[in-house]
Amino acid sequence: VSYAESAYEKVSNDLKHEISFPIPLILYKTFSEFAQTNLFPIEIPEGVGAFAEPSRDRMVLPIDYPPDELQELFIHELTHIFQFDIIPTSLIRNTTPLWVNEGMSDYMTGIWRPLDIMMVRDVAIADIVPKMSNLQGYGNLGNLRGIYNMGHAAFEFMEARWGKEGVRQYVFALRKSIIGGGDDAYQEAFQMSAEEWDREFDRYLKERFKPF
Repeated sequence: VSYAESAYEKVSNDLKHEISFPIPLILYKTFSEFAQTNLFPIEIPEGVGAFAEPSRDRMVLPIDYPPDELQELFIHELTHIFQFDIIPTSLIRNTTPLWVNEGMSDYMTGIWRPLDIMMVRDVAIADIVPKMSNLQGYGNLGNLRGIYNMGHAAFEFMEARWGKEGVRQYVFALRKSIIGGGDDAYQEAFQMSAEEWDREFDRYLKERFKPF
């Protein structure tokens, strides 16, 4: 309960948003028991450590991780619940980009795993930073973690440039853009076109990893 409450306080404070309903938690004593769950429509894919369900707004996770990793897991999955509440899947006309869903959830943890930040560094050094505003699905980043990592870096860029309020403005601008009735999310949140935002993100990453 303390992990869940701490995660809720962090995500809620950062987004200035409250969930109006109790969030069901389904906990498994071990990962091996979690991997046998019948709550997932198919066999749990390799690499999936937990999941959140958009249709029922519930979190499903094992609890046999080290304390720091368990806290990260709660924050990551709880961020998905906030995303589902802010941009309800039943109302959307367009799909929320995968890099937004997964990258934002990783960004909220505030933790970079060494291999993940190395992947972002290599993308910047090789001058192959994708245009995030057009990135769909897993893109062509070479591995499944790529979408998490580039999304994480994108939200970190938003905070570096516009503060946490910039992250919040983008999420709620995206809500209006996806559900309908809103302008382009980049224009509304940052007063720049998607193309300009992509160029600034590219410049930010190259500057960040310039020492390499």
